[in-house]
Amino acid sequence: MQSFSALFVFCFIFISNANQVNAQQGLEFGLAGGGSYYMGDINLAKHFYQTKLNLGGFAKYHINGRYNIKIGAFFTNLRAADEDFNNQFQIMRDHSFETSLIELSAQFEVNFLPYEIGDVRRYSYTPYIQTGVALYLANSAQDVLNFAIPIGFGFKKNIKPQIVLGVEWAFRRTFSDYLDSLSGEDLDNYDPDYGTSVTDANRHKQSGFRYNKDWYSIALVSLSYTFKIGGLGCPAYYEY
Repeated sequence: MQSFSALFVFCFIFISNANQVNAQQGLEFGLAGGGSYYMGDINLAKHFYQTKLNLGGFAKYHINGRYNIKIGAFFTNLRAADEDFNNQFQIMRDHSFETSLIELSAQFEVNFLPYEIGDVRRYSYTPYIQTGVALYLANSAQDVLNFAIPIGFGFKKNIKPQIVLGVEWAFRRTFSDYLDSLSGEDLDNYDPDYGTSVTDANRHKQSGFRYNKDWYSIALVSLSYTFKIGGLGCPAYYEY
């Protein structure tokens, strides 16, 4: 995850310094759906583990052909269980969790290629990267309400002058280690608000990894409607 974050920051700085396209501003509204999964003290490294359906929607403000601001929301479920892993420590711990999750996010997108709303020819597609801030509500987690940092990439294509098809894979690095209700190597490190009674039997029993924050990830397909502020311009230009 750390290597992925470093690569993302490098690409973000590189693309931000690229030449911009003097395109009109525009708006975009869409729906998205796909799969979500959790990574944390139970699932340390397995992508697309226990993938659950997610559904959501978004709105984008196109600043120009390089930069977009995106507001989004989606709903999903997350689940994990120690019994799914052939690991002696997890077999002994035998912990599991399941929670629904609702997320609201505000993100900044940077296109790798010049992108033009309404164009189905030269500037009709681009890969992109994104980051921002997200607020999530996980009803069964120990921290019900918390923040996350979205880090992701995707690809979009104008399949019609105002219809865009997109795919996206993004990670959420949370500010909590309690999404799975597991944290810490030693219960003596925590005050009574941790929610676990400290006894002689469990005082030094490792339950999780204290310094590893939890993550969740989404992979989705989106379909959206776009229009330029001020109109598309000459209709003949956008014909196939």
